Amino acid sequence: MIAYKVSISDAAAHLIDVELQIDTPDPGGQVLRLPNWIPGSYMIRDFSRNIVQIAALSQSGPVALVKLDKSTWQAPAGLTQLTIHYRVYAWDLSVRSAHVDRTHAFFNGTSVFLAVAGQEEDTHEVQFDRPAHDTEETFELATSLPSANVDAAGFGRYVAGSYDELIDHPVEQGAFRRLCFDAAGVPHEVILTGACHFDEQRVIDDLTRICEYEIEFFGRPAPMDRYLFMVMVVDAGYGGLEHRSSTALMITRENLPVVGDDKVSDAYLNFLGLCSHEYFHTWNVKRIKPARFIPFDLRAESYTQLLWFFEGMTSYYDDLILVRSGLIDHKQYLSVLAKTLTRVQRGAGRLTQTVTESSFDAWHKFYKQDENAPNAIVSYYAKGALVALCLDALLRDSSDNAKTLDTLMKLMWSRWQETGRGLEEDEPQQLAATLVDSDLSQFFDLALYSTQELPLEKSLSSLGVSLQWRSRTSSVDAGGVVEGSDAEGGQSARVTPWLGATVADAPGGVRVAQVMSGGPAEKAGLAGGDLLIAMNKLSVSMNDVEKHLARHADMAEIDVHFFRLGQLHQGVLPVEPPPQDTADLEIADQALLKAWLGEPRLPA
Repeated sequence: MIAYKVSISDAAAHLIDVELQIDTPDPGGQVLRLPNWIPGSYMIRDFSRNIVQIAALSQSGPVALVKLDKSTWQAPAGLTQLTIHYRVYAWDLSVRSAHVDRTHAFFNGTSVFLAVAGQEEDTHEVQFDRPAHDTEETFELATSLPSANVDAAGFGRYVAGSYDELIDHPVEQGAFRRLCFDAAGVPHEVILTGACHFDEQRVIDDLTRICEYEIEFFGRPAPMDRYLFMVMVVDAGYGGLEHRSSTALMITRENLPVVGDDKVSDAYLNFLGLCSHEYFHTWNVKRIKPARFIPFDLRAESYTQLLWFFEGMTSYYDDLILVRSGLIDHKQYLSVLAKTLTRVQRGAGRLTQTVTESSFDAWHKFYKQDENAPNAIVSYYAKGALVALCLDALLRDSSDNAKTLDTLMKLMWSRWQETGRGLEEDEPQQLAATLVDSDLSQFFDLALYSTQELPLEKSLSSLGVSLQWRSRTSSVDAGGVVEGSDAEGGQSARVTPWLGATVADAPGGVRVAQVMSGGPAEKAGLAGGDLLIAMNKLSVSMNDVEKHLARHADMAEIDVHFFRLGQLHQGVLPVEPPPQDTADLEIADQALLKAWLGEPRLPA
């Protein structure tokens, strides 16, 4: 058995103390290593850089550890017992790493647990001690790790069947709020860390519907005995990371529903979509996964083209499940879909990078975005979701609605249950073609391996929806749903010239963040990092950039002044209308729409 003891004796310094006992170390010299990345987040993060102290003891006293590389150590040969003491600095407030202070402690196993090389398949035991500081008496511990002997607050001994299992159950300690519910007979918990006041019963009811739908979608029994939503409530931040029987989420207080307000606000809709997304991963990526991820090699990049499938399909289903389970109506769903269409269409990266290239290059491109990202990168999440939509429509058309994307996903789940094998790089395409007994290579060549536009208008039409592209009316116009001749985004409103760049408020002007390829800002010579201080010799701020452009809409060009590296520059900005990259959707055929989305939600 491999045994760890985790304690927090200096929360103010953000330190986690770990003791690792190895009863039968490798006689040739035990190797220890910490992962360099965490499954679900495809970037080398070098967690070992946060180990600030490490020492080793044998039965005869201290022994020297030899560091072999940035994340690997080796003990001397000939030891019959080995104990490792080390400290981990934990001050990354994210779902990927570890964060400790006097109010709480959150950590993933990839940040905390050294792997004992050669013994990864052995049983791993971990003892979590109560932290030692002035608020520790109020603390509880939450994790989906199987417990062996714990107290009422959750502190004590837990056991995992392997190292892979050990690191797939994040841990939260703190004075958190706990919500409990059952979904399809499976106990679920939601723990929320951070000050928040919200409609708790509504969260319970809505998550119950999401979880029950997804369990029934793939079929009982669920692949986990219990499930835990771990929610960090912060002032700014958003994201999630899936695990085999839990998920770590980060949201703001605005994402939680207000007591007495029955509407589904955009912020709450984002929270429900995030929960739906990460929960769907319980099947799609935590079980069904790329063959190249079996087993995980956490020392180096694991390249796959299949993130379009695992993240894209999940992104397609996350909001689809909200409408099918009755939490939002058809119009709300189409409004969300219009924003996804708009987001992809506004990125010139879709014309530069294929969705499979985006997946393969996630390690050094998608997760390391810079000022040129919109022009060079397409999101395998967002475009992957649109590929999924088009594939769903294609399968329905090819089988007279007898076979759908649902059929394909359920087939893959049954296949995984029978074999436990991962998906080869072209296997989703092969399985889809087999499902309808048709050659779908033309579609997949276009959708996955080219930068040509997806057949979105045709696909949506077959699902009962009309798609029209138009120019944005403002920087916040992201498209919407049209009813007759009226659009949520204001189709009849005057089109304001666009800057062709994203900006942020800054002292003395606005800071240019990203410049769109071929847009006015690029033609004027602006670049990421520039401080734009004047347009047509008038000072600018975040509040009046669009006002300046609207006021000068009748001109062909205006002068702009900006600082770069402390030096003043002048450029000429063409006054141009924005491209037609904003999606408006309109319901065209209620019968086709219902066959796709299900019956509309009844009024509350």
